[in-house]
Amino acid sequence: MSRAELDELTRRLAPRQVAQVERASYQRRGADRQPGSRGGVFPQKLGDRERVVVAVLYLRKLCTLDVLADALGDVSRSSIGNFVREIRPLLADSGLLPPPAITRYRNAPDLLAAANEEADTPTS
Repeated sequence: MSRAELDELTRRLAPRQVAQVERASYQRRGADRQPGSRGGVFPQKLGDRERVVVAVLYLRKLCTLDVLADALGDVSRSSIGNFVREIRPLLADSGLLPPPAITRYRNAPDLLAAANEEADTPTS
């Protein structure tokens, strides 16, 4: 997936991600937000774009949740699983579930090295 395709994918999914997060928050609260309340107490470790990337990497079966957690460092395996569960239905509804990859990375250094090689490769 090229950077342009990723940008287009995240642009298409962004409104649905926001709606999904708000719907989940509403269900937890059981009512509308109170006037003057903050949108959330804790800052998110990954933004919408990064969540899509993590979900696509996992859904393509490039690596396990543990490898992704190790590669990201400060994001837990369970958080990554939550991101995948959050993004998968959005991709499926849009008909954008990625096909499995040929290569599977067994550890974070191999995954990061492959990502760096891809980033260094000029696109035409």
